[in-house]
Amino acid sequence: MEQVTPEEQQQLIEAFRSIIRKSENALARMKPGTPQTNLLEKRLKAARIGEEVLHACWEGKELVVSKDELLMAKEVLKGLLLMLPSFLEKTKPGSGQRTYIERRIKAFQIVVSYLDEEVI
Repeated sequence: MEQVTPEEQQQLIEAFRSIIRKSENALARMKPGTPQTNLLEKRLKAARIGEEVLHACWEGKELVVSKDELLMAKEVLKGLLLMLPSFLEKTKPGSGQRTYIERRIKAFQIVVSYLDEEVI
């Protein structure tokens, strides 16, 4: 597992919290049962699990998630990791948006790495 400073840990956890907040807000405006809603619900669940994984790694908290849920979260986050670099290319170096996307990428990578090495 990659060594991360306490400040970076907080930033990476906050990256997941931001994803969760934005997803919850978007879901509140969407029509239930549509493919887009179902996809967002799956991503939201993966983000919540991702945050829990980081807390388990860094704070020693118990991870109360089934193996199937961990596998699902891992696959969803890996899929998002494939998309994020294309967003990164569209941002200006040093911009807040670029920093935000870079933190998301790092947070996803750490969770996927943890799931690869430790859990699954």
